[in-house]
Amino acid sequence: MRTVWQIVKDAGGPTAVSSAAMRSKKFKKIKAKSVYDFNRVGISEHHWPLIMSLTETTPHELHEANKRLRAARGRRAQEEKAA
Repeated sequence: MRTVWQIVKDAGGPTAVSSAAMRSKKFKKIKAKSVYDFNRVGISEHHWPLIMSLTETTPHELHEANKRLRAARGRRAQEEKAA
């Protein structure tokens, strides 16, 4: 399975994702800067339809990518507390 960042890259990258959202009346608008934040916070569910329209992915893959990202972030936080 791909990571959040791999999914964003396969969708064309942050600028392309933002541009597609801005051109469409169908999807919630998002700035490229916010798309870059996906790699830190995950892809919000209300942006999943946009991402799925730009790259071949499923809700399951998006959920799993977010879950892995957040688990890794939690492990890093635990390690920082222990240090």
